[in-house]
Order: sequence, then structure tokens, then C-alpha cells
Amino acid sequence: MPITSNVAWDTRLETFKGRDTAQYIETVMAMASRCAACRLPLGAGAAVSLTVDITESHDLEGMVSLTFDPAVYHLQCQGPALRLLQSADFGSDLTSVGARLVLAGGAGSERSIPVLAYTLTPSLVFGAPGGEMTSALVSALLNHGFQMSLTGSYGEIVRRSVPARDTCTCSVSDGGAIALHVDGELMHSQQLDQTDVGDALWLEGTAAGRVLVISGDNLVFTDTGLELGVAARLGTLVTGIVPVIA
Repeated sequence: MPITSNVAWDTRLETFKGRDTAQYIETVMAMASRCAACRLPLGAGAAVSLTVDITESHDLEGMVSLTFDPAVYHLQCQGPALRLLQSADFGSDLTSVGARLVLAGGAGSERSIPVLAYTLTPSLVFGAPGGEMTSALVSALLNHGFQMSLTGSYGEIVRRSVPARDTCTCSVSDGGAIALHVDGELMHSQQLDQTDVGDALWLEGTAAGRVLVISGDNLVFTDTGLELGVAARLGTLVTGIVPVIA
């Protein structure tokens, strides 16, 4: 049972992650805060274990994809494991998770910037076990004009973000339903609470006709905000300015 940074893991994980195994474990730990079994805080320096469910699926053209769904436990709650699963439905188990926030405008700007952030869980990647993996979400967005961001600084993201292609649109209905479409496909949706002050400010910001979309793998959503540092370090953070349509 190998141990990396107090994390016990199944040796078979290296078959799928290769030389990126240690980095993957560190990334999972950076996003974990509670034991998946007892729900108590993991605590600094605690002996923990990693369980990973890996699901293999194929699309109609024979493209192979893998999803990695990790869970972290106190070692006394559960030992390390790796479960191999097969699915006939390509990407059917993916869930879109997101948040909204408002950033201050750049120098000389009086208007706030509405941000729509989202990711897919579990992460979906393409590639042979042990080889280089490509994020399906990041690849799709880059193909539609999003840009890679190597910083988690909101100030730098605002300064460097550029418009995505016209295949990307964001709509906000009268009832407050937000929908992000890429190439005609619904990629993510959220529901505004129009009685909430923060959401009202977000909606007001869309009057400029655009929203900043932050996406990619390894985004960390917490009760207090959004952490982008892990995604930026791993090269899985992408941004794009998308027009808001009625």
C-alpha cells in the first residue's frame, strides 16, 4: 500500500495516471475537506486513504473516455481502493456544478462584471491508461474560443479574458433561469434568486450584454467562494467572455 503525503492509495491507480499519479493525489487532497464516510474534517497531517471509481465508456464512433471519481476517507474509516466500471452511456453520469459571482470592473470602469463559473463532475478525460489525458470539457471550450488561464487571480483573469466565438451564448429568462449554450448544446444552467441582493447585482451587470465564463476541471467550490489556484496550476482553467441574449 503506497503512501503519498499521508494518503494511502491503490497501486493500480498508477496504471491509469502514470507519472501524474502523485500530482493527481495532491490535487484531490487540495479539494477535499471532509471524510466521505464519517463527514468529519480530515485535519492536517491525518492518515487518509483514496478511493477512485474509474468508469470507461465509448461514444458511437468508438472513442474511449475515462471518468475519475475520487473520494477521500480517514484511513480508519476505509482503506484505499480502485474500482473499474464500464458504462455504455458516454458521459451520462456527468453533473454540472457551478456558482455566480460579481467582480469589480477594471480601471476606469464603473460597471461590475458578472461571472458564471462551472465544472463537470466527475472529470471526463480522453486517453489511454498511463498516457497523457485530455480534459473533455477544457478541449471543448478551447475549440470554441475560450483561452487557457495560468493564474487564479481574478484581476488577471478580467484583464486577459477575450471574447469566445459566436457559437457560445448565455441567456437569462424573465424567471431568472441562466443557460450557457456552446454550439447549440446546453453546457450549464443555474437559477437566479431575484430576491437575493448578490443575484440582483449579477443580473444588473448583464445589462452590458456579456458575462465572463470561468470553467475547466479542478475548480473548487466552497461555502465561501470559488478557488481557482489548483486548476490554474494544472492547466485546466479556461475563461471566455460570452454574450448575453434575451
